[in-house]
Amino acid sequence: MGLETVHFKCHHCNYCCTKVICLPTPWDVIRIVKATGLNPYRFLDFLTPDQISEVPANDPTWLKCGGQRYLMALQQHNHVCHFLNPVTRLCGIYEARPILCRLFPFKYRESRDGRFLGFTLHSDVGCPRHRDGVVEVPELYALYQEDEQHQQDYQDLVRVFNRKRYLGKRPQDFVEMFIVSNEQRAMSNE
Repeated sequence: MGLETVHFKCHHCNYCCTKVICLPTPWDVIRIVKATGLNPYRFLDFLTPDQISEVPANDPTWLKCGGQRYLMALQQHNHVCHFLNPVTRLCGIYEARPILCRLFPFKYRESRDGRFLGFTLHSDVGCPRHRDGVVEVPELYALYQEDEQHQQDYQDLVRVFNRKRYLGKRPQDFVEMFIVSNEQRAMSNE
């Protein structure tokens, strides 16, 4: 565990791109759209509880439509992330990848009273956790704080979405909320 650095280096085993379902925040989706120009419906999926049993029923990011719950995720094809290049076996959106991907396999550590203790590597994931590199904790902490803010914004958007009642409501409509509102904000700033 480190307050200054964590010993880790990614050897591109692709565990995180093949065994982990990535649940991006709306900000992650916007960043990917800006970097790639792709329509978000080309790379997003909406999973039901039977497709992702690891997420508790009370998670605040479940979208509710027609009596069913959904989580926004990056598409996978045969258990492989949509953005994993099949030839190079590298991430095709590495610079724009979701914060969840950037923080994997690091684990935030805090004391019982909420004081920051540092980062370590998750011990209960299949990543080999090679320790032949050094990652600076301040960079991880900044990412963690950014993710915390994005998660709060995400939960707020989901709350608004889940309160909406209309015929034909689909989980894909959630994307319209933040893609459209982000585009409108950008236009009003011009």
